[in-house]
Formats: sequence, structure tokens, C-alpha cells
Amino acid sequence: MRDFGRVADYIIPRSKYAHFAVVVFTILMIPGIFATFEPIDIESYEMESPELDANQVLRDEFTSAGNIWGFGIFVRDSSFFGDPESDVDMIADYPPEGTGIMNPQGGVLNLSVLREIDNNAQILREHEVSEFYLPIASEISGDPVIGVLDLANDFRSFMSGNSSLTSARINPYKLAATLDINASTEPPSTNWTDCGELECLTFDDPGLTQAHIDLAAHRMANNSLGSFLRFLSNDRKFVPDSNSHTIGPFNHEISEEGEIISNQWGPGRWTASAAWLIVNFDREKMQKSGWTFSWKNASVDFGYRISGVTLETDPYRNSVEDCKEKEELGEPLCSVEWLYLVLEEDLRETDENIVSLMFAEGINVEINRELLSSAYLIFLMAIAVMFLLWLSLRRITDVAIVSTSLGLSLFWMYGLIGWAVILGKETGFEIIFRSQFSNLLPILILALEIDDSLHSLHRYKEERRAGKSLNDAAHKSISKVGNAIMLTSITTIVAFMANLTSDIAALRSFGIEAGIGVFCAFFLTGLWVPLTRLDIDLWLESKEMLEEEPKDIVHLIPKSWLTKLTTSSAKFSPIVIVAALLITALSTPIMLSLEGDFQVEDFIEADSDLAVGVGLINERFSDEGEPAYILIEGNITNPKVLDAIEEMRENVNSHGPGDSDQISRLPNGEVELIGIDLMLWYTRAAMAWNQTPFEEAGWNFSLNDGGIGCKAIQVPNRNMDFIFIPSIDDSRCLAFMYGFMSTRGVPASGGYPSLSTSIVGEFIQYEGVLDYNRPWLTEKGSIASFPRTSLRFGLSSPEQFALVEPALIQLRGDMQPLQNLSSTPLDQRGDLEIALKDEDFPISWAIPTGEPIIRFVAADSMQDDLQETLLLGVILCMFTLWWGFREEENMKERLSRESKNPARFIFRIATNLVILGLIYILLVGWENILLFGMATIVLSLLWGTVPFILAAITTAPILLMIIWLYALIGIAGYGLNMVTVSIAAISLGVGIDYVIHVIERFREEWEAGVNTIDALGTVGGASGLALFGSAVSDMTGFMMINQSEMGFFSTFGLFCAIMIALSLIASMILSPSILGFFYKNKNFRDTEIEKAI
Repeated sequence: MRDFGRVADYIIPRSKYAHFAVVVFTILMIPGIFATFEPIDIESYEMESPELDANQVLRDEFTSAGNIWGFGIFVRDSSFFGDPESDVDMIADYPPEGTGIMNPQGGVLNLSVLREIDNNAQILREHEVSEFYLPIASEISGDPVIGVLDLANDFRSFMSGNSSLTSARINPYKLAATLDINASTEPPSTNWTDCGELECLTFDDPGLTQAHIDLAAHRMANNSLGSFLRFLSNDRKFVPDSNSHTIGPFNHEISEEGEIISNQWGPGRWTASAAWLIVNFDREKMQKSGWTFSWKNASVDFGYRISGVTLETDPYRNSVEDCKEKEELGEPLCSVEWLYLVLEEDLRETDENIVSLMFAEGINVEINRELLSSAYLIFLMAIAVMFLLWLSLRRITDVAIVSTSLGLSLFWMYGLIGWAVILGKETGFEIIFRSQFSNLLPILILALEIDDSLHSLHRYKEERRAGKSLNDAAHKSISKVGNAIMLTSITTIVAFMANLTSDIAALRSFGIEAGIGVFCAFFLTGLWVPLTRLDIDLWLESKEMLEEEPKDIVHLIPKSWLTKLTTSSAKFSPIVIVAALLITALSTPIMLSLEGDFQVEDFIEADSDLAVGVGLINERFSDEGEPAYILIEGNITNPKVLDAIEEMRENVNSHGPGDSDQISRLPNGEVELIGIDLMLWYTRAAMAWNQTPFEEAGWNFSLNDGGIGCKAIQVPNRNMDFIFIPSIDDSRCLAFMYGFMSTRGVPASGGYPSLSTSIVGEFIQYEGVLDYNRPWLTEKGSIASFPRTSLRFGLSSPEQFALVEPALIQLRGDMQPLQNLSSTPLDQRGDLEIALKDEDFPISWAIPTGEPIIRFVAADSMQDDLQETLLLGVILCMFTLWWGFREEENMKERLSRESKNPARFIFRIATNLVILGLIYILLVGWENILLFGMATIVLSLLWGTVPFILAAITTAPILLMIIWLYALIGIAGYGLNMVTVSIAAISLGVGIDYVIHVIERFREEWEAGVNTIDALGTVGGASGLALFGSAVSDMTGFMMINQSEMGFFSTFGLFCAIMIALSLIASMILSPSILGFFYKNKNFRDTEIEKAI
């Protein structure tokens, strides 16, 4: 049997050099440690994905588009009215959807509440970051505003009598059908000149009453095609009040034309518990002024205050001038995440009857707060683990050695990772992409190192109690336990290196980082720990202070109990194996039924503002959804593209009750899909409404080609004069309209507001620089190219991945009209230059993207890759163990022995082929199966066939344990997310570690001539003692982490503790039972395992 005897012979006489090398290496790691201080962006996905590429295209190419931030304005519970504090706990309870809120009158439509909203909006308008605001138009009043869109301003606009609702308005449906501007223009549907018994006052009039607000709210609700109601939470309702001057609909519905219909009308008012407050920022200008939207690129700022043992967010305030200076000096930039929270805090200072809440932003700030707030748990965990280590080892110096080894392992690991980061940046060859998975590395190293350290020290103590000298005890520990630790380390490294096959850079990096950590742990636990124990004892011996190892000491558990456990498991092996298989059969369906899931509370503190905000969006604004996009790349001026978009609109609105319904809808039930095609209708209406802006842009309304050589159509304008306007069936006409909108926006017309270029820029992108006076041309005189457009839609409940997946599948099916115009699959980015020239196939790429889709794709890909790499890791572990357990005789000797029974030898090789072949086909398919089979035969000849079965026996308990673990995850109500899936990889590493120590010690005893039961008894009393001490220490530490308020820590701590318990069961019960079943005879060659195969 191989061991580390030569290593022990070499290193023990040179221990001083070894300690010196440890000190020097530790010092060399210091620069690397600082390199790992770079923040980890929880929303950064280093992965290869067309959806992610498309999202990056949106950011890079649609630079004129704004960046919209959403605040929620929530009515407080009445018991908190007037309270100077403002906290999410004060928000009034959510009434059922469509039931309204009674206190205060009108809820968020209460006059006092509207005054507060108006004050909030004014704070934002006067804020120093207002220089970054972009224009935005209200869908309710049609009033264009700079930066801030709020409910109070909509009332102000409507009650001034100058809003689009009180002006003549073009009916877009009639205009599309008739192309007649006059026939399509309808009189105002409402007014603010006749208020019945009330005097029509302006919003800022001191005499304004709640009755005025009630009336204005009803008129906006009834005449804004659902836009007003959508600005309110979904509990909105017209509630009865006999004293009200307003007559409205009870139990209303919205017609397809956007009108409110009801069978019962009466006095009352509109009410809701919450409303939006929208801010539109110029992303490009902010980035040029020292702000960054990437947490990784931001300066490290501490925006927290101490509150007991935890931290509270006290957002770091960066001034605009400070950020501009950072940009000029090339320093790390200001994070917009702090700005999110600064604006929220500024608004809350004046809250009295409301609570202002920034929606679902600042996740990195919250994650860091919760990580830092959980630091005391790490401290408590360290104390508890050290105490349990003392109970297991009963020597303070032993605990100090293990603790020092743990600290050095982590220091070396992060140092080497940091050096890899530094070298990657210097050479341009980066292999480390730190992610949320990097936070899990200390957990893995903790579990492995405690286990391996205890094995080293317990073996040292065992040899000393047997009467060995100090040098001989250390030699035995290094040569025997060091060999097992080497094997566990190699298998764990190989298992994690399976991640290198992943398409996700973060997972590849996680495999490399884990491998580095395991290597560091191997050197320190397998070599340095027993070496340090030896040197301390030699020093104590020289001072005549060394005591003998007590033989009757009770550690965490009596040795006799563990001995009885392993021997009983072997004696009753058939019962244990059948029971294990039965549990596995019951667990497998539960494990296979697990689906991808993302619940915010699984990652962060459930009552944090961030988690509450996400919950409130899903609860009260479920009909809005998080913005997502369809990016279309190709020749957008080809009229066929517009036709395909129109057909796609019909497809998304054609689904029935049984189909997915995650895409947000308008109040009339139509799917909301905003795109440049809709803006074209308003642009052509604006041309018939007011010709002047278009004439200034070079269009000639008297010529049938518009003066630009395109196909125009003749329609009457407002004065009943016939004019020529662009046809959407002509490429050059489309180039003119796209260029006009990109340089000037969409002018106001027929009761519809103007749309700024920043709004248009969200939906169309052009190449080069447009000629302002001739916008269908570039400044170089060539026809302008518009290679990209986007369609925006809302995705409801985007964190519920089980619902998102069928919605995306359905949406991709609805995109078939776009596929018909592409010569390649839509999700594969084709050649844009070819598409720009191809009249029949003008689309090179069309794909859903945006933040909610990126999160789903990233999580789904990570889950798939983790599961695939886990299975591959198991296979690689088996091969490594096969090599580690290989027979010492050479191939000639083996063939000579096996020639005595060739049938049995051939059968064993065939067994290896079948087992590995099935796994290979499952992972790869039939490709290169013959080559793989030949490799299996060669390895069987080189390493032997029995060692492969032993490797399978070592791996089998871990596979069962992982299946049981995921069954428990399902029973506990969890799904597959990045926390629960990552535990599988750690389970493999830790579980293999546990079982290998058992197998290696059993082989040592059994090959020395000890019978199976006695050998397993020794395993229980020796290795089992170390395993039990390690498991109890680890489980205690993990259960302390489980007490964290942070969902990520809590969930991870819980299931890691369960994983450790199951690893202990796998190593102390399942492994002995399998060994007892196969190894019933004493002779090494004539065993049941030989007969069985």
C-alpha cells in the first residue's frame, strides 16, 4: 500500500526549514490579499449567453436612452400618521386586489397625501443630481416634464385645463384605418371647466378640497385609456360614499377601447394604497461625470452605522463635484447604488402620511450590510468550534495548531487568488472572475481542514498511546494520514476542476478558486499540522514538560460507541443497504421534482427594505411587471420588419386562459409591447397636425416623394389641405421618420404629448452621426443606417422562475414572424452586414433580454451547469480514486495472475466498461464512445479492475447522501437556486473526504491481516473519532450561521449542517456496511468483492 513514508523521511529532519517556508510564503501572499478586496457585484454575470450579450448591446448602443428609477409612494397605517420617522413597517396592510383603502379618504389620492407627493417631487427637482435628468412624458396628462414624473403633477396639469385629456385627441385606431387626420380627431372626452356644484380650481389653489381631487381623479381615470389607473396600485377601486359629489363605477371593468364600464354607478371616490414616482436619468452623462452602475468598478465606501451587533444602512453621500473629480483623476467611481438610497433617505425626511420606498435597488449595499452584520456570528462560530475542538483533542496547543492552520489556509487561498487576479490583469489572461460563489469558499475549507487536521492529530495521539516515540508518531501520521489527505485533496480538486467545462466564467473561476483552497489546506493539514505538533512536543520534552497521552480520556463521544456503530453496520449490512436503497428510492422523485426558484428572502433579510420593496412590487403592482426587451438587429428600415413586428403583436395577444400570462397587460387586456412602430403612427399624425417641424427637417409636403425620393401617400391635414406624408412601406421614408425622431423626438399632436429623443432612443439606434437638417442622411451624405430596435414589455413576478420559463418559451414562439425574416436561428447573432443588404432576410438577430431575463438565464444556466459539472466531478473522482487505489503490482505481474481465470478478468473489465460507458453516454452522448471504451480497457490493465470497484464503493455513499440532501431541500419547501445547488459541489468535496479516511484506514488494517469486523472496529475508534469531532464542530458552526437574518447565510448554514450530518452517516454507517458486505474474508485476493464481479 502506498504511503507518504518518503515524504515524512524528508520533511521531519528539516522541520525548521518547513516552518520558515510557511512564514515566507505567508508574507508573499499579502499583496494578493489586498487584490481580493475588490467588491463582488451580486448582479454581475460573467457568462457566455446571447441574452447577456444582447443586454450589453442595449447598454452600449442605445446610449441616448434614459435610465428610469422607480419609487413607490405608500400610504401609512393610520396609527403612524404624523410620525416623523419613516419606515417600511409603517406601510398600511395590503387590502385584497380591487378593494381600495378607506383611511385616509382616497388613500394615495387624498389631498394631504398628494401634497406630500408634490413635496417629494420638488425635492427631487431641486436635488444636485437634477443636472442628469432627462425629459419624460406622462401617459395620463400628456404633460412633458424634466426628470420627475409624479401623481401630483398629473393633477396639476389636468386641473389647469391644459392637459391632453382636455384637448382634442387623435384616435390612433381611426387614423390607422383612414389616414384622415380630421376624421380621426375626436373632441375632448372630458374637461375642467364644468365641475358641477364645485368651482373648478387649480391644484395649487388654497381653497382646493378633497371633493375637487375626487372629481379630477375620476375624470382622469375614466378618460385616460387606463393610464391613470395603472399609475396606482392594483388595489384601486371606486368606493361608495353618499356624501361625495363624484358619480363613478362600482365593480368596474376596462373595455378593449380603454373605457371604464360598469352596471352600477353612484357617488363615491377612487382610492388606492400606493402610486409610482418615476425619475429618468441620463445614464451616459452620469457615466461621463464619475458615476458607475457597476458595483465592481465603484469606490469602496462605508455607508453603515453600528446598531448593537449589527449594522444599519446610512447611505454614503457622494457629491456631484466629488464624482466628477474622481473621473478626472482616474480613481474608482461613485456607485449609483448609494445614490438610490440617498434619494430615498432625502424623501423620507418629509414623510408624514406616506412612506417613500426605492424599488428593488441597492442590492449590493444590502448584501454587504448583511454580510458585515453577520460577522459576529462568524466570531461566535469560531469560539464554539475551538471549544469543540478542545473537547475532541483535549490540548490547548492542539486547538491553537488547528486554528492557526485554518487561518493560514484561508490567507494562502485568498493570497493566491489575489495574485491570479493581479497576473490576469497584467497579462490580459484572466482566469479569476469572483462572484457570489466566492463567498462559499471559506465554508468548504473550514469543513475540509477541521476534518483533516483532526485525523492528523488523532493518529499522532493514537501512535503515542501505542508507545511510539514522538518522531515515529509524527512519521506515522504524515505517512498514513497524509496519504489519505492527499487522496481526498486530489479528488476534491479534480471534482471542482470539472467546473472548467462550464460556459459560465464565474463557475470556472469557482472551480479554480476551490482547487487553490484545497491545495493550501492539504499542505497545511497533511504536513504542517503534524510537523508543528512534533516540534512543540520536542520542545516540551526538552523542558521536561511533556506529558503522556492519556489512554482512557473521553473526547466528544466514547470510542466504544463509534466502534460498535461501524461493526454493527457491517454485521447488519444487508439490512442497512436495503434501507439505504429504499430511502434513496423515496428521495429520488422528490429530488427530480425540484425546480429552479428565486425568492429574495432566500438571499437577503426578509424584512429589509430591499426584500419588502420586491414583495410590494409583486403584490401591489403585479400588473406592471419588470421592464424587459426584445432586441432586434438588422435592417430596421426594411418595411418587412415592421410587418413582422405587427404580426408578432397579434401572436402575443392570441393566447387563451391556459397559456402563460406573465407579460404585463394594459387595463383593456392587451399585452403592453412598446416599440418604434407605435411611435411611427404618432409621428405621421404629428405631420398632419403641424407641418412646420418636418419642413425644417427637409420634408416637402407638396411633392409625392417628400423631396427625398421616397414613396409618399396623400392625406388631408387639419386644414383639409391634401399633403404627402411618408409611407411605412418604403425604406427611405422609414429612414426619414427614424432620423427625424432620433434628432427631434416626436412633436405633440392631437392631445398626445411630445416624446423626447431620449425616449425615442430607447427604441431605435442609428450608426454614425445624423445630419440634423436632413435626418435621413448622415453628415457624410450617405443614407442613414438604423441597425437595431427594441420592444419593451413588462415581466410579472420575474423571480418566480417556474413561471418565467414557460413565458419565455411562449414568447419565442410568438416571435416566429421575425424568424421568417432571418436566415439563421434568432438567438444566434448573424452577420449584420449581410442582413443590411438582404431584402428577403433583413434580420440577423432577435432575442428577449433585459435584467429580469438575464437573472433567469444566469440562474438557470448556473443550475444546469452545476448539476452537469457535479456529475462530471463524480466521474473524475472515481477515476482519481481508481488511480489512488491502484494495485502496486505491475501490469505484467497482474496479467500473469489474471491469466489463471481469464473469464473472470474479462467479466470485470466488461463491468467497468458498462458502468463508465453508461455514465459517459449520459454526459456526452455517443460521440467518441469507442475511444473512451479503449481508454477504460487500458486503465483496467494499468491500474487493475478491483480498485475501480473500490472507487465506486467509495463514491456510492456520497451519491446517496446528495440525493437524500436534495430530498430534504424539497421537503423543506426550497427550490433549486444558487445556494442550494452550490451545496451539492461542497457535499461531494466534504463527503468524499469523510469516506476516503474510512476506506484508507480500513485498507491499512485489513491488508495488515486484521479481519473485516475488527478492522472496521479500529476504523470506528480511530478515524471515527476524528470524523465525529469534525462533524460536530462543523455542524455547530453552521447552525450558528443559520441564525443569521440574511437568507443566504441562514439557508446555507442550515443545509451545510444537514450535509455534514449526512456525510457522517455515509462514512460511519453506509461505508462500513458496504465494506462488511463485500469484504467478508480475511484474504486480500479471495474476497466477496472478487466473487461478486
